Amino acid sequence: MNSLTLSAKTIGHSMVVLNYIPFTLFILFTLTTAQFQIGDVSNALDGTNNAVHLSKNDLYFFNYKYEYYQDAKVDVKLYYECLCPDCIQFDKNKFNPVVQKLNQYLNIHLYPYGNARTSEHDGHYEFKCQHGPAECYGNKLHACAIDYLQNITKAVQFNACMMDYKSNDDAADKCAKSMSLDSSPIKTCAKNERGTQLLKYYGDESKKANFSFVPYILINGKLNSGENFMEDICAEFPVPPPPCVDLYSSPEYFHENE
Repeated sequence: MNSLTLSAKTIGHSMVVLNYIPFTLFILFTLTTAQFQIGDVSNALDGTNNAVHLSKNDLYFFNYKYEYYQDAKVDVKLYYECLCPDCIQFDKNKFNPVVQKLNQYLNIHLYPYGNARTSEHDGHYEFKCQHGPAECYGNKLHACAIDYLQNITKAVQFNACMMDYKSNDDAADKCAKSMSLDSSPIKTCAKNERGTQLLKYYGDESKKANFSFVPYILINGKLNSGENFMEDICAEFPVPPPPCVDLYSSPEYFHENE
């Protein structure tokens, strides 16, 4: 009996991971460039050959899964405040590195407000932050960076950088320079009504989440400790994207999960 063969010719780094589960074949590709060729061959599998022998049903299943994983995204929400030591450590060591790896597979939502409080006096909003007025202003800088950059991956990187330098005007200047950005619109926003309105918005959204500590992390709506942040995100994908495949195949991952 003949079957269809799928072979991938790659330019650059490539990996194929095959996991056989009863009656189910999952195929994951990490390709920079790929061409797929289909031909008639025997059903015999050669462990040293790049060809993977598939029936017509398997090929249909593969195409469906491949298209589905390209569109599937994991929802990640981070509620934080810019001068919180635990928030700084998480953002620097876990959140920003993971976002840079997985950004195209994530829906990322940032809420730079934390355990602050909002009050209204004579039509003006005032904020009281856990780490004082400097944190309220820093949170505004973070909010304005999100608003101005209009690119959540860059905003995560920029805000993580600012958290290394106390999230003040000097931090905004340093981080903007390192990323070839202009910090002036971000600082102007933070000092004016736009910054106030943005922080009010993030305060309202944070109140809906009803948390009592930060960083408060939700992955697909489920509370997460952040300890195994990338692993927990990868576990949410129906078919893991390439960075997750790389993680699962790394010696460090196997050693940690022995």
